[in-house]
Amino acid sequence: MVFPGLQSRITSLSTSHKQTIPLIHRLQNLPATLGTGDDARLELSAEIHLRLKGMEEQMELLRVELEQLEATRNRKMEGGAKEAERERVVVVVGKLEEDLKSARIQFRKAQLQAKRNAEAGRRKERQLLFAGVEGGEGGEGKRRKGRAGLTHDDLVATASEDITSALRRTHQLMQAELSRSQFAQETLEQSTAALSSLSESYSTLDSLLASSRSLVTSLLRSQKSDTWYLETAFYILVGTIIWLVFRRLLYGPLWWILWMPLKLMFRMTFAILGGMGLANTVTSTQLSGAHNPPTHSSISLGNSGGSSVLSETASMTINGVTAQSAAASSSLPSSSSSSSSSSDRPATIPEADSESILDRVEQIVEKGNDNKEKGTNIHDISPEERRRQEQLPRNPKKRVYEEKVVDERKKDEL
Repeated sequence: MVFPGLQSRITSLSTSHKQTIPLIHRLQNLPATLGTGDDARLELSAEIHLRLKGMEEQMELLRVELEQLEATRNRKMEGGAKEAERERVVVVVGKLEEDLKSARIQFRKAQLQAKRNAEAGRRKERQLLFAGVEGGEGGEGKRRKGRAGLTHDDLVATASEDITSALRRTHQLMQAELSRSQFAQETLEQSTAALSSLSESYSTLDSLLASSRSLVTSLLRSQKSDTWYLETAFYILVGTIIWLVFRRLLYGPLWWILWMPLKLMFRMTFAILGGMGLANTVTSTQLSGAHNPPTHSSISLGNSGGSSVLSETASMTINGVTAQSAAASSSLPSSSSSSSSSSDRPATIPEADSESILDRVEQIVEKGNDNKEKGTNIHDISPEERRRQEQLPRNPKKRVYEEKVVDERKKDEL
């Protein structure tokens, strides 16, 4: 035996089919017995229905096993004996399927035939009942005619027989109605069971749809997040690759080819422009020094301890020959002689057109420091600054005693 489990299932299915066929024929040829009702027919129909349902379940299992056999047959090639056994099993299963379909069709026909037989029996029973009633009415007339010759006991017996027959007919009618109500109740129960099973299947389908919806939603969310992460990682990778390529391959050549020439060009341009501007400044200074008389300049130096005003009169010849600076200052009456003797120091500037302004400022600062060491003269200011201060309005609230200082200053000036 090549497939023992499959063969045993086929054997049990064929045995059930052989046992079900006689029951179907019995249901089809069930006689309509008066006064028995439809109990026997309904019980027999229910038994056949259960048998056919079990056969269908076994047939479904056989189909699944056959599909597995076909799948294994496609995956590998086997010997001739196994192949022949498989073909025989397939043929037997196909024949059983056809027998099951024919049994189902015969069962439906048997149910219809049994129902027709039951209805014919009810009609016959009804006819017999009506015939008995009519016969009873005619016999009663005859009995009335013959009652004159009957005794009291005979009359009582005849009346009891009539009542008994009427009760029997009523019982038969009630039994027929009861069988009908039972059939309707069974049909209603079957419908209720079918509806309950359908409701359960619908509820399972609803739960399956809800779970599928939640699963699809979670999958969609995870897909969106994964897509965003992948895109971000891809962009970061592309940016990193571009930066590496630029840094390793393009940065050095671009530095030497573009940036350095531009940098040198800018530096040369600014140097040329600065030289041209300096040359123009020197030329304009020389021209102004040649045509203008010497001017007086005053420089004020602010120190932390106080303020010293350095006034000097610079007579300059910008022709490149000499530059002299004489500082003349007037001091207070107490220190006029010392300051006038020590502050008359000529400052000789070297004869060079390229002398920087920084050297000049340094010389002026040194002179200011010398004057600071000697003493600060508050009256050592230029005439322009003095005239400007005299033109300013005086503060009427400021009370300063300065008549003597003014007189002494006038004496010094004289």
